[in-house]
Amino acid sequence: MKRKLMGIAVLILSLAFFASAAGDPAPEWAEVLLNDRGFLDGGTYVLQDPEGGHWMYVDDCLRVQVVRTRETPERERPRDAKQDFLCFTTEIWYDPAKDPGPVTLWADPEKPGNTGIRKSVAQIAQEQQAVFAVSTDLFTARISMQTCGVVIRNGLVLQDRRNRHFPGQRPPQDTLALYADGHIDSFLPAEKKAEEYLSEGALQVYTFGPVLVRDGEIPEEVLRYDDRALNPMHAFGMAEPGHFIDVLCEGRLKSVNGSTGVMTSALAAIMKDRGCRIAVNLDGGSTAVIAFMGQQLNAVAQKPAGRVTCEVLAFGPGRAEKTEKMLDTGCEE
Repeated sequence: MKRKLMGIAVLILSLAFFASAAGDPAPEWAEVLLNDRGFLDGGTYVLQDPEGGHWMYVDDCLRVQVVRTRETPERERPRDAKQDFLCFTTEIWYDPAKDPGPVTLWADPEKPGNTGIRKSVAQIAQEQQAVFAVSTDLFTARISMQTCGVVIRNGLVLQDRRNRHFPGQRPPQDTLALYADGHIDSFLPAEKKAEEYLSEGALQVYTFGPVLVRDGEIPEEVLRYDDRALNPMHAFGMAEPGHFIDVLCEGRLKSVNGSTGVMTSALAAIMKDRGCRIAVNLDGGSTAVIAFMGQQLNAVAQKPAGRVTCEVLAFGPGRAEKTEKMLDTGCEE
């Protein structure tokens, strides 16, 4: 009964949000007028301004905004290393009545679930014309160790292992579940089986962690087990159903662009400050890559295109070439 009431509450919240929906105004750096739902009435608008650090796509049911900033979090402890890095914050809104929302795109689109074919994030996004694509949990690296947890992509169960939760270990095996109604949630690895996720409407389930934000607050586990190391990191979260926030922090690039990487606790603070009600850490390091309109935005140490992968999390597949208005660094084409 408790689970049923929680499901009803989420549904009511989702309906209320989409009814009042995402009427966030366009940012001041984008010359576009949005309707009261935060989209366009028709057509497509694209802005690509790598010099200014702004990227945007919007049509009648999908809106993606990427902003690059330089972050220098204050030292929490006297012996902490200095954090100074480029940060890519992506906000995504979609209308579930018209848009499929977050989907998995496979490196081999003819064989969903094929983990043997691997490509870069940008190549997958470009070939399948995705507006926005990101790396995920690199579950394939943990299959042989039987620690990949629950893996669901587009409703297809690939792995269903109820591993133990390891606080302080990377990864601790927390899940990130994306549901058909536009909300996301996270559970301990042994808390649910794959069939339970599916019965509750989950379409994508990733296993990594830790949970960085829950109910708008940073969990005690993050603060207690923060290892203080600086790394490239990547997290995905939700501000409201249908409004997602993705953050990628560069690292190991001090000699290239000054990016040192970020501590886990600092990434958690960023996700909270960006407005996330819930956020989960995904695989970082050379895995962490984001692509907009088929072009990789972030730099990666040692592997410029990032680690190859069999799949990406994407928004707007098939739309990257369908534009009626294209702006490139402020110049209309």
